Amino acid sequence: MSTKVFVLLVGCFLLLSIGCKQESSKRAQITSGPSNDGTVRYSPDGSQVAFISDRSGSQAIWKVTSDGAQATQLTPEQNWLAWVRWSPDGGKIVYASDKEAPPDIWVVSSTGGEPTRLTTDPGLEMDPTWSPDGSKIAFHSNKGGDFNIWIMAADGGEETQITTNKADDFSPRWSPDGQKIAFQSSRGGKQSIWTIPTSIGESTQITSDEGDDGNARWSPDGSQIAFQSDRTGNNDIWVVSATGGEPKQLTTDQGDDFSPQWSPDGRRIAFLSDRGGKTDMWAVPATGGAAVQLTDDQGTEGSVTWSPDGQAIAFSYNENKTHIWTVPAQGGPSKQITTGDRNEFAPEFLPDGNQITFTSDRNGNSDIFLVPAGGGEVVRLTSDQGDDFSPRCSPDGKLIAYVSDRRGDNDIWVIPVSGGDERQLTHDKANDFGLEWSPDGQTIAFVSDRENSTGDIWTISAAGGTAKRLTTQGACFGPNFSADGTAIIYASSSTADGQAHLWMVPADGGAPKQLTKMNYEAGAVYAPDGMSVAFNGHDGKSFDLYVMEIAGGQATRLTDDPTWEVGARWSPDGNKIAFLSNKEGNYEVYVMPAGGGEATRMTTSAGDESAIWWSPDANSIVYSLNEGNTDLWTINVASVLASMPQKEVTAK
Repeated sequence: MSTKVFVLLVGCFLLLSIGCKQESSKRAQITSGPSNDGTVRYSPDGSQVAFISDRSGSQAIWKVTSDGAQATQLTPEQNWLAWVRWSPDGGKIVYASDKEAPPDIWVVSSTGGEPTRLTTDPGLEMDPTWSPDGSKIAFHSNKGGDFNIWIMAADGGEETQITTNKADDFSPRWSPDGQKIAFQSSRGGKQSIWTIPTSIGESTQITSDEGDDGNARWSPDGSQIAFQSDRTGNNDIWVVSATGGEPKQLTTDQGDDFSPQWSPDGRRIAFLSDRGGKTDMWAVPATGGAAVQLTDDQGTEGSVTWSPDGQAIAFSYNENKTHIWTVPAQGGPSKQITTGDRNEFAPEFLPDGNQITFTSDRNGNSDIFLVPAGGGEVVRLTSDQGDDFSPRCSPDGKLIAYVSDRRGDNDIWVIPVSGGDERQLTHDKANDFGLEWSPDGQTIAFVSDRENSTGDIWTISAAGGTAKRLTTQGACFGPNFSADGTAIIYASSSTADGQAHLWMVPADGGAPKQLTKMNYEAGAVYAPDGMSVAFNGHDGKSFDLYVMEIAGGQATRLTDDPTWEVGARWSPDGNKIAFLSNKEGNYEVYVMPAGGGEATRMTTSAGDESAIWWSPDANSIVYSLNEGNTDLWTINVASVLASMPQKEVTAK
């Protein structure tokens, strides 16, 4: 069996999942040949990967450019090498070698040359790791009989023993500020995580002796430590405060999860798992949530290391022979559709599912654009000097209605999907917005403040003409047609209690009817069959999702969390509801059964998602992701539901 090295592109995840909002695995091989390449480590600038290889017969340290273009041997061949680690400035690599037996600590220039032996004791010196400032190296050694933690200057010299316990202390890991070292110890009988000041002092036990805890890794901000533990029977990934306390279990699979590695932004933890009978790479939000499978191979992954910018993971992969690769993995099978230094939002699939319309400021002001659903060339539909926004496609896929302020006020306009002449539908000296097509494409409903209103529901023919006022109560928003086009549901806060509630009005005019009177209700959307509506309800503390049958008027609460669940969207088949939730900090996309049950987190990213919209076949969702700039992404819902069956939001 041999081992090679791969690189995994992780983009926005989580999705997070990150999350680092993402298409199915695409790997690019970095090393090749009949050799074993492993123990990979990115250089601090991310341009190179160091690894151990037997391609010259015996083991040696090599480096390869991150694109795989050039590999260079750095050390002579020897029998055994381990723990390859770059200095913080990228100038040196420290490692352990038995060249002068037994294993000692060595360093070599990252450009190659003669290695320097730093330790010469008869004991075993192993697992060297640089201090954050590069001035010291910590390692474990049994030169005194038991394994203990030692520190020495980066260029060698006097060695200082900082733990003196009669048990074995090993695997030192510096805190990001260089003030403490976390290590693994057997002093309680079981393996547990401890810390000790680098200035030497009393050791502090961080995890209990309930099981064997190991592979301690500091979070980038130094506030937490991730580790693996078998305290529940099999190995899982846990996190604990760096000062100790109750740890939090992040993974619960029946397989073994091990080798946790924090992403540079601290939002995700990559790890290896043998769930499914083979070892693959996974990632989980550091705050908890659904784990995302990053690789799915017949062989075995190992030696995980993040690139400094968090955009890639290097790892070794063994399938007969092992090499270095790249593969997208951003919290699920999502794909970024638009990119660049711009903001793009309000996406909507066209009825055929082949294109997405959206708003973008890529040309300075906001305009309406189209892009293929799979990504590709972007087509600009509007190009006036005003701002055009909120595009909505007609049910037949021929027209896009939108709002424009090019004449001073916000008005409703339409333009053919194929481009061409735009038509202004509303001309009143008022603001018209919040548009919605009728199911037959003949009418557009919208909100307007015309006639001194604070916002009422109006309709206008898609061919133009005179607008018709449907409500007079004011403070109305969010119109949504029923499936048969005969009614419009909306929210209004013009009631005596001053809170928004749901109302329904006949589409051809008539008396509005109040549907809800809870605490605050808004964001109502009809189910595809027109029999129910989903909406956001506020219980005085947070927003949750509700579903209500129009005929019965009884609302059923679907989510019950102390966070906000908003922006409900029915899948076209009526079986699922997508929504946004900030239960993990930023807003992510979730999907749950329309009848209630477990909600599944779809995305894990470092920014906020918004403006979700289903594809016509109910297989995908398009959404906006804001991570500095706002771009469009799509996610394959069916694939995520198959691979992420974890419960995310409890339902009543």
